[in-house]
Amino acid sequence: MKVGTDGVLLGAWAAVRPQDRRMLDIGTGTGLIALMLAQRAPEAHVTGVDIDDVGQARENAAASPWSGRVAFAQCPVQEFETPEPFDLIVSNPPFFVDSLTCPDRGRTAARHAVHLPFGDLRDAVLRLLAPGGRFAVILPTAEAERFLAVCAGRLALVRRTDVRTTPRRPAKRALMEFVRADRPAAPPADCSADRPADPPADCSAAVPEVSELVVGTGEHECYTPEYRALTRDFYLKF
Repeated sequence: MKVGTDGVLLGAWAAVRPQDRRMLDIGTGTGLIALMLAQRAPEAHVTGVDIDDVGQARENAAASPWSGRVAFAQCPVQEFETPEPFDLIVSNPPFFVDSLTCPDRGRTAARHAVHLPFGDLRDAVLRLLAPGGRFAVILPTAEAERFLAVCAGRLALVRRTDVRTTPRRPAKRALMEFVRADRPAAPPADCSADRPADPPADCSAAVPEVSELVVGTGEHECYTPEYRALTRDFYLKF
């Protein structure tokens, strides 16, 4: 699978914090999102993992200015081991569940959740994510609801952007950011000495930040200013 809108959107939308030093791209493919993260986080080391051959991802990294901070591993993420957890994990995963598979096994692996069911992706994130880390993913809207159900009680949604291709069309994609559901929430605003401190809240009870992005204006090959602003650095530097 080559460069597509989904990967560009996720690589630009994922929140990159100054303290994020270790990042993981699950299902890295050509290395697109891994390279975008390396571009956006000059101090970070980025790892891409994929069940399929990562030779093209390595070639792309070698031809980029960030080759010294990007590495790739050919391995099912279910078997991927790391000495330290990751501050940020991103994934543009295979998502078709009930639809017919393609005769091309490579496209089937990239598009259908055969080798990476949503439950396995959730478990891999829980195993590899640092306690204060975040996980960002992009999925079609219907599959996004399935993934939310799979993650209930384990990963808590904190941010979501629904993506429309044009203003008149319904949302086609959902960009979602999660934290561990058992991570303590921020302390309450009122922390005066004469008031007992509230017990740590469960992140799963927090209200996520929700927004919408429209990619195109509806006119042929005309992008909205919001989409251009989000993806500007990627298109300029690549």
